Amino acid sequence: MKTKTLMRSMLLLVLTMACSSVLMGQTLDVKFGNPTKEELTMTSYAPDESAPAVVLYKSTRTWYDILAGNFKVYTEVKTRIKILKPEGKEYADVEIPYLDNPQERSASETITGLKAWAYNMENGKMVKTKMENNNIVHERVDKSHMLLKFSVPQVKEGTVVEYQYKKESGYYFYIDTWVAQAEIPVAYTYYNLLIPEYFLFNIDESGIVQTQNKVSQESLRFVDASSGALSCTGTRYEFEGRDLPALKSDSYVFCTLDYCKKVAAELRGLEIPGALYKNFTSTWDEIGVSLMKDEDFGKRIKRVCPIKDLVASSGVEKETEVVKKMAGIYTALKSKLKWNGKYRLFAESASKTLKDGSGSNADLNFILLSAYREAGLDAHPVVMSRRSMGRLPFSHPSLNKLNTFVVGVIDGKAVHFIDASVEDGYIDVLPPTLLTEQGLLLSDDGKGNWLNLQSLEASKANVIIEGTINPDGTIKGTYSAQMHANLAAALKSEFREADDSLKYINKLAERDGITISEYVIDNRTAFLPMATERFSFTKKAEADGSHIYFNPLIIPVMSESPFKAVTRTLPVEYPYKYTTTIAASVQLPDGYEVEEMPKPLNMTTEDKALNVRVNYAMQGTKILVQYRFVVSKTLFLPQEYDILRQIYDAMIEKCNEMVVLKKN
Repeated sequence: MKTKTLMRSMLLLVLTMACSSVLMGQTLDVKFGNPTKEELTMTSYAPDESAPAVVLYKSTRTWYDILAGNFKVYTEVKTRIKILKPEGKEYADVEIPYLDNPQERSASETITGLKAWAYNMENGKMVKTKMENNNIVHERVDKSHMLLKFSVPQVKEGTVVEYQYKKESGYYFYIDTWVAQAEIPVAYTYYNLLIPEYFLFNIDESGIVQTQNKVSQESLRFVDASSGALSCTGTRYEFEGRDLPALKSDSYVFCTLDYCKKVAAELRGLEIPGALYKNFTSTWDEIGVSLMKDEDFGKRIKRVCPIKDLVASSGVEKETEVVKKMAGIYTALKSKLKWNGKYRLFAESASKTLKDGSGSNADLNFILLSAYREAGLDAHPVVMSRRSMGRLPFSHPSLNKLNTFVVGVIDGKAVHFIDASVEDGYIDVLPPTLLTEQGLLLSDDGKGNWLNLQSLEASKANVIIEGTINPDGTIKGTYSAQMHANLAAALKSEFREADDSLKYINKLAERDGITISEYVIDNRTAFLPMATERFSFTKKAEADGSHIYFNPLIIPVMSESPFKAVTRTLPVEYPYKYTTTIAASVQLPDGYEVEEMPKPLNMTTEDKALNVRVNYAMQGTKILVQYRFVVSKTLFLPQEYDILRQIYDAMIEKCNEMVVLKKN
């Protein structure tokens, strides 16, 4: 009878919402609170001497239990980290995400049993420092997501850090993805997942490195005071990894999580004896419909525009071009509201945002959407996962994978994009983290249309360098670079974020080995997709009275290659497609002729997606150099790395070769 009551409560929860560890034979046995002398005194990690820290041990156990007639998911995490270098101290600052929706308290998550310690060797003895509760803070991310943050005290080079916690979740249909690797090496990691037979999960294992895996069946028995006992079969999944390499972030990878070793569990169905099968597999169409019916998402777009007066006074009512109308309203909005640096999917109320004068991109985007619609534009949200947060899983659609949206405006067969985080860009010139291949434009009924935001127009830089070289080796000339799209935005951003203009110019001069005067950036603060950088320069070449040695490009293209490693396990991701062309000319001094001239260079990848060409020529008494570098795709696979490295090495060598002049 009690078992039937439990079954009914489970089915009701499904419709409403619409255990000892058996270790593997090789599993490491670590006693928390007692790091070894070897761990306390170790100064480096042999497989990776450059590592600032190493995860010595991490154990993650996830299992189900019954409480008050309902299933709960429990996850227990225990971690031990060794800090090897001063910069490794940041790994003692920890963030734990969890779900907390005030409207669904029965299914929210709680973190319990959080404890953390630091162990240091002082005068030959181990000193243990416990973290106090005042080092713990809870931060709300949005209406459903929270972060628990804590910092372990007394952490320095040589410290061993330990922490452990348990998470209880009423979202029995959701299991956190287990991530085996990190930005630092992992000496040992273990994942133990136990699932009752009622829950039908797809277990998706991905990543480059290998782990030892084991799957077994066992009998389970749940005892609950309100529901009695329940016996069933369970499946235990075990994953064990040793000496896993660090997945180090660099400027050519947006999200290492896309490529690291991980195990994801997605619920496809719930099958309760005596009840109907319940399918939990969502589609992106279903997620889109759900979002557009949500009071805090789709329905707020249809509410009265909170800035009607601002739209009316923006002067765009007579504008016929969609892009110019978008730009006019955006400029008016940003004169009143500032982006606070945060990306979100859901937002605060419009009244709060307007009162504060700032907000997340979602806060501002909802207001911008309603303003565009007020002006007669066909505007829609384009939901996505930022590139820095990882790709969306097409095989297992999930609302939890979405983390922000931009505004899309339909203009005939074209769609134009804008986001409130744009500081230096323009329409269709978004920050690189938003230039995803997977943007879902949602119609008012929730039906979606997948768009590739990387198909936007490629960025361009057209550079003209003109110089005259004197017999003493002094080169005087002018530099002019016309930037378009994201290259223009990058220039504006770099200048804006500098401490002051003089420091920026001095840094530029030092980098390029020149003296700069008359520096100007045209359209630096204008909301336009272009900018021009101009200045005059002086540079000293080597001269000995009979010969002059100088680089005919004058301004170095690149001083060193970003691809120094011989091999690479991660792909290479560019922020956007772009083309850079440089036309340089140098007037020779009277009485000198060319003795040596560099040879041309033309290299390309097999698919011609990355190409560099450098040509040299004489025009009377001028040396002409034509340089062209093209990146026409944003993702290069690891097997393409070797040719990329060769191209960059050859390009840098070529662009730093000297012309030799001799005196007649």
